[in-house]
Amino acid sequence: MKVLTRHLVIGFLVLTVVAAQAQKKNRIQPGRMYKAGESLYAPRFGFMGKVPEGWEGTLPRESEVFLLTTTTATYGEIFVFGRDGGTLDGMKAAWAKGFDLTESIKLKGVQPTVQGDMLVSEVTAAGEYINRGFKGFAAARCNVAGPCITTLMVAPPQYYESVKNTVVEFMKGSSFSNPSTASPYAEFDWKEFLSGKVLMAYQSMQGGSKESMIHLCADGTFYADIKKKGVFKDQNPAYRGTSTGKWTVGPNGESTTIQFTFDAKEKLVPLEAPLMIKDEQVYSRSERYFAGQSDRCK
Repeated sequence: MKVLTRHLVIGFLVLTVVAAQAQKKNRIQPGRMYKAGESLYAPRFGFMGKVPEGWEGTLPRESEVFLLTTTTATYGEIFVFGRDGGTLDGMKAAWAKGFDLTESIKLKGVQPTVQGDMLVSEVTAAGEYINRGFKGFAAARCNVAGPCITTLMVAPPQYYESVKNTVVEFMKGSSFSNPSTASPYAEFDWKEFLSGKVLMAYQSMQGGSKESMIHLCADGTFYADIKKKGVFKDQNPAYRGTSTGKWTVGPNGESTTIQFTFDAKEKLVPLEAPLMIKDEQVYSRSERYFAGQSDRCK
């Protein structure tokens, strides 16, 4: 039973995240692997690019540095990161002087130069955990609106030119738009997301008990098994047990309201409950929910 419960928890989590991510309009998503040719979009910097051929990339969770790795016999790593403001001339001076990449690693440019709208330079590194047998190269471009993007590569000498050329082509092929700090859920379609799903309280999932399972079918009907937890929490005790009826949800966006209209036999007045999605997690009031594929909806 514990094994089954664990698989259910994982399944619900994956379905919730995948369904939410499907509406994010290509914004870079932590933990997802991007294949060659896939588009990358970082709205905070207004940066758009594509994963180079022969490479794949990911944004590790809890990180702001996008990592590209090779999928061919060529070896090398490319790191892409941004800063909120700056100029190429200012960055050129900083690279020539040397700057701290991390608390323990310092980089220095070797005769950095501005070529058109891009700053390029071979770089040397000093500090802990440095593989001195590798060579480094960096390139940077800036959005006219302020933010700048830097791409740093490291590779063995025999692959240096190949990986360097990949960096240059990646940066030349990228483009900028107006930076945006808008929520990734500003136009989130709750109807699309919830249709055919079952909502289950996070606490219930953690404990393995089936409390407050609400099946939301695509035809607008619902089936609910309501106990003491869930979106009916703090409501009249009459909202408990098995119920059926119709559901609607709206408006689109980070926050919304779901409405339940019960079948006449239930003799219950309609009920509304708030929903919010944040950091790929769904909440009703302060209670977290999972949304998984319903096994009751046709």
